[in-house]
Amino acid sequence: MDAPQRPAITPPTELQPPGRLDDGAAVASRGRLWIWALLGTLLLLALAVVFALPNILEPAQPVDNVPVISSSAPPTPDPAGDTAASREQAQRLLQDYLQLRARLELLNAGAWGEPDWGESAARATAGDRYFAQLQFAAARQEYQAALDRLQRLEASRADMLASALEAAGRALAADDVIGAIAGFEAALRIEPEHPDAIRGIAKANSRGAAIEQMNLGRAAEANEDLDAALTAYRQAGQLDPDYAAAQLALKRVGAEIDARDFTVAMTQALNALDAGQTVAADKALAEAARLRPGDPAVKDARQRLQGMRAQAGLNRLRRKAAERVRAEDWSGAIAAYRKALRIDSAAAFARAGLGRAEERVKLHEQFDHYLDKPSRLYSAAPLANAEKLLAAASTAPRDEPQLAKKITRLRGLVEAATLPVRVTLNSDGETSVVIYHVGRLGKFDHHQLDLRPGDYTVVGSRPGYRDVRKVIRVRPGASLSPVLVRCEEAI
Repeated sequence: MDAPQRPAITPPTELQPPGRLDDGAAVASRGRLWIWALLGTLLLLALAVVFALPNILEPAQPVDNVPVISSSAPPTPDPAGDTAASREQAQRLLQDYLQLRARLELLNAGAWGEPDWGESAARATAGDRYFAQLQFAAARQEYQAALDRLQRLEASRADMLASALEAAGRALAADDVIGAIAGFEAALRIEPEHPDAIRGIAKANSRGAAIEQMNLGRAAEANEDLDAALTAYRQAGQLDPDYAAAQLALKRVGAEIDARDFTVAMTQALNALDAGQTVAADKALAEAARLRPGDPAVKDARQRLQGMRAQAGLNRLRRKAAERVRAEDWSGAIAAYRKALRIDSAAAFARAGLGRAEERVKLHEQFDHYLDKPSRLYSAAPLANAEKLLAAASTAPRDEPQLAKKITRLRGLVEAATLPVRVTLNSDGETSVVIYHVGRLGKFDHHQLDLRPGDYTVVGSRPGYRDVRKVIRVRPGASLSPVLVRCEEAI
């Protein structure tokens, strides 16, 4: 009669390590019931080893379709090594292996990690088989080998990615679009969101479209259709701005077209000059100059055209400057005179008119300095300067009504700024009052004085009391309410 069969023990599938074996001290601390249960369990395990060991040692079936590979030197059974410590070490290695495998699965290692990926799975399967046979030392070796392969795979991932990108780049530089795409796709299998690989595939696709346009351009160029060739090469350059061949072809054909168009433009310009058609000549010369800016023929024709148009331009600017002077637009007149001098630096009307216009601009700026902010006149120095300005420009020419208005306005502001305004101060007879830049008024109950328009600081002081400070703003023609200056806050 056959010995009773006991199901083989399978290794843990969770990432958490299995429970530890109970040591002697822990068992001794429990009750007698646990001792008898433990002895019974050990007896059953011994019977299972004796009667079921041959069946347990049967080769296990592959796990998860991963092929089982045999080590060149299978681990030698070591019953003395299959201890609780070996079991715990095997469990820790298995947990490390499963954690690393899970991490690599998130990195799609199955698509790029062969042969290490498959070999590590096979070694882990072998470790499971040994663990189920209670050969913990052998299981530990297999789990260590499986972990080593995954660690090697993880360490080589960056180099594999760099190699794939480098190979794809070389293929793209050689216009091998298919090879480049294959290389970049290989890189994406290693790192699906890698930006260089994503851009590389887009670049390779663009390069393929650009090559098609290059072929069209070469065919058009062979048929002497330069415009069609230029269009094709330009399209190739737009599809792939980094495609050097497209840029070179575009530059070469563009130079040929420029030479052709330059000849046409110069012919049109010379014909227009002979006919006195300055507008048409200028347009044709502009096109010729765009094509060949430094060509002597363009320079000679341009000088001839400038000579024909210079006098007409000076006459136009003379009329424009006169209009600006009549309108007292001195800035506009200055601009017209300067344009005329750029045409002919010896133009007498422009040189004389420019000096007069600049003087007038400065004069108006001086008046506007006070008219824009009349409060400037409330200080002694600016008021004196304004009076000097009125003395120097007391009247305006008949043809300058705007200046006359400014003179009249400023004269009125100056007169108002010199007229005193009556100011009333009230106090308590105990406070000593001082007005800065005016003088000490002493102690009083009621005091009146005349002040010119401006801002005045009044300070009151009294022993044992905090000083008071007030600002009086005196303005022309404005009546002021009495100002109370009295120290009331005792210190």
